[in-house]
Amino acid sequence: MNYEMVISMLRIEFIKRDLPYLIPTMDRGPVIVLPTEQMKVLEKLPDDQLDVFSTLQEQIQARYTIRDQRVVLDPYHRYLIPSQLTRKLDTLTGPMLTELEDAFKSSWGTDSKWTEVTIWKACFHVVARAANSALCGSPLCSDEKYLASLEGQSVALFGGAMLINITPKLLRPVMGYLVKLWCAYYARKFTKICAPYVEARIRETIHSKFQVGNGNKSEKDALQLIIDEAISRDDDTQLSVQLISDRLLITNNVSLHGTTSTLHNLISSLVTSDPSLGYIEALRQECDKALSDAGGTWNSEAIRKLKLVDSAIRDSMRVAPFASIAMARAVVDPSGISIENGKSRVLVPQGTILALPMESIHCDETIYPDARQFDPFRFVKTKSEGSDSTSDGLRYETIKPTTTPDDHFFGFGTSKNPCPGRFLAVHEIKLIVAYLLTNYDIEYTEARPQLTDLLAMKIPDMKTVIRVRKRCI
Repeated sequence: MNYEMVISMLRIEFIKRDLPYLIPTMDRGPVIVLPTEQMKVLEKLPDDQLDVFSTLQEQIQARYTIRDQRVVLDPYHRYLIPSQLTRKLDTLTGPMLTELEDAFKSSWGTDSKWTEVTIWKACFHVVARAANSALCGSPLCSDEKYLASLEGQSVALFGGAMLINITPKLLRPVMGYLVKLWCAYYARKFTKICAPYVEARIRETIHSKFQVGNGNKSEKDALQLIIDEAISRDDDTQLSVQLISDRLLITNNVSLHGTTSTLHNLISSLVTSDPSLGYIEALRQECDKALSDAGGTWNSEAIRKLKLVDSAIRDSMRVAPFASIAMARAVVDPSGISIENGKSRVLVPQGTILALPMESIHCDETIYPDARQFDPFRFVKTKSEGSDSTSDGLRYETIKPTTTPDDHFFGFGTSKNPCPGRFLAVHEIKLIVAYLLTNYDIEYTEARPQLTDLLAMKIPDMKTVIRVRKRCI
């Protein structure tokens, strides 16, 4: 039994006894890890006592990694974009499919012979193009320079934040200044590429306001939503091309890295599962039937039918979480707050970080039998009835959708503060997985790449290579 498993077992014992425990961290100092029930109670506290958003900004060191602080101080894009785009999944599916088809050809190949691909690089390319079909549309979403600047900025932001976080506090301003230069370099490249399109959109939008019908009736992507909101503020500084580009950039940073990690871990789970279990075949069978029922072209209704794929995504996120502890909140009340510690209460001072033991809960055998094993069937049940049955007479019904957080699954946050972009992200992942399985064979490999523990984060091996080949359909 290795050290990590021993620590995990000890943490689980604290959780079972509903006791908080203290762990030292390099980046945030001592962190109090709470049982789920206690965190649920504390989440009801107002933001002036227990804060979520500024804690996230501290984790990504936004004062250094985000060029224009108005993006942080007035983050209207954070909720505006996911809420609006989620309502448009029906119309977004077609453009997403067009982009990911071309991305698969260029990054996964078209050869019927076995070819090696690097999972992270290939996934990022597909995710970036599919996502940006909804975020900014053509031609930017397929512009290689645009995509390269996104990848560079993603590394700068998350890598830079980690560098700052592991730097001694006395030296953090120095490291922060260097990271600021790093992030600003890619932000400038991004803005330079986007500027002509942003300027054209602003002109078109303002012009359309004076046309008969009073408004732009075209389908609105994220860039258009940002521009519309900026115009509504009646503040010319909000229409700065740089500011609008920075809002589009942070939206990409937040969505692309998480979606790529989830897709990377799911593919790793599938290719390292014993072939005799038939996981890939079962998922492919479901995809083939949904595609056939849709007349051979993917649409949002066909994606909604992928219940087993959804279950596979949820269980992969469970068994390969993005962090060991997560859902951090900072005590901001100057008087502190009190928490339960057995039969007594303890005063937690201002500045203390509280978090949930994400990995320990996800891998608790009393909650999930064979908790450390990936099982795509874990969150579905089967029925052998109805016209929606698969070719072997089975129909899958979802027990718990991936987009639904609960006390034992934190892949998209907690039930009080779930990720606002989770519906769009899961829809995109399901579409990509469905296209991959129906168009490519993936070769089994015994060695599952291990996640790297870096601070509280669990980082996929970005150099992992698999072998794929185009299916003869």
